[in-house]
Amino acid sequence: MGVGARILVVDDDLDMLHLIGLRLTAAGYQVAEADSGEAALVRFREHRPQLVITDLRMGGMDGLALFEHLQREAPTLPVIILTAHGTIPDAVAATRRGVFSFLTKPFDGQELLRRTADAVRISPSLNPEDTAQWRKKLISVSPLMDELLRQALRVSLESRSSLIIGPNGSGKASLAKAIHAAGERKDAPFVSLSCTEFPAHELEQKLSPTDPGSIFAEAADGILYIQDIAALSAIAQARLFSLLFAQMQARDPLYRLKSTQAPKKTPAAQIIASSPRPLDTAVADGSFRSDLFYLLSGSSLRIPPLSERQEDIPVLATHFLSRLRPNASATLAPEAVAALIDGRWPGNVRQLKNVIEQVAELSLTPVIPEAIVRRVMRDFEEESLAAFDDARRDFERDYLIRLLQATAGNVAQAARVAQRNRTEFYKLLARHALDPANFKQKFR
Repeated sequence: MGVGARILVVDDDLDMLHLIGLRLTAAGYQVAEADSGEAALVRFREHRPQLVITDLRMGGMDGLALFEHLQREAPTLPVIILTAHGTIPDAVAATRRGVFSFLTKPFDGQELLRRTADAVRISPSLNPEDTAQWRKKLISVSPLMDELLRQALRVSLESRSSLIIGPNGSGKASLAKAIHAAGERKDAPFVSLSCTEFPAHELEQKLSPTDPGSIFAEAADGILYIQDIAALSAIAQARLFSLLFAQMQARDPLYRLKSTQAPKKTPAAQIIASSPRPLDTAVADGSFRSDLFYLLSGSSLRIPPLSERQEDIPVLATHFLSRLRPNASATLAPEAVAALIDGRWPGNVRQLKNVIEQVAELSLTPVIPEAIVRRVMRDFEEESLAAFDDARRDFERDYLIRLLQATAGNVAQAARVAQRNRTEFYKLLARHALDPANFKQKFR
């Protein structure tokens, strides 16, 4: 993973700057150099490195100030600080603030390479041509996605439970599969569970750690990916919380309770949950457990919508087109690419993929013109507008189902959460043919 990684080296001592650059280049890294903190920020935005190595004491912006600027733009970018003997206390303090590591001058060249390799290991390449298996399906050149991939790789390497937030079509399942492929669990099962495809009692049964037929037995030592986690019933949430808390106790002795009994065997699957919307509102209204939310959101990953990473649109479009026409030389005209960039993408990456599939089917020329792209985009937009009422009805029905699941079919409680009187709420249920009795919890 480290060979060819991009590294930015910063030092106002030009001899030291070039010496470090030569060592890293000889080891196979791509090196950019900057002789000041101010110049480093410019090179960082141009070069998008996977690691920054900076001197601590420099004229103007010093290494610590540079680190603080970098942390605001890329919180998980590893930074190694070089320090003289007299500034070791400053460097130690910096590591407590998130600096990856520090080296004392004069440093051993092999130690520099070891620290560099450790840092690069948790900092993925942003190169869309990168062939690393774990991130193959996450095509991107966006700095926002760069930061997301760094976070995802750490979740994988540390086997932490995580919560992925992202709008529909943004690639939540692909990110979960990338986390699976990046770590030691890649040869273990990846099991997906959709919380909207099963009634409450079935989900509760599947999430029972003691049941030999539970979803945990299927996931074993791999990853259990739980989609639309906000739709879990109160009982299912309680069972998932108990599992995650037990896993946390097993990892960290500080959380273990004093007991003379032997600890219970806990399912070892890594839990990754997802939701198309932030869970803050569900936590605030009581439909989602706050303790479960905090256990998951400690490693929260937010996938930005396509509208926030327009630079990815040409790269993704080209990728989809090449897969659709692997044996043909098909390209998009510059005007067609511009039309895609200017478009609205409420369906995110999934919508872009569908548009390119339709465009590839309609176009017979090697260079796909703007006219065809705009026509397909207009057709998709008209279909979206026509489906608005259907989407609103689907959203309303899903919302009511989640309310009934969260309140165990208690209409009075559900109506209060929805801020509707009971008569109006019963009418809503009747409109969608929902019977509260089907959501009553079955205590066994």
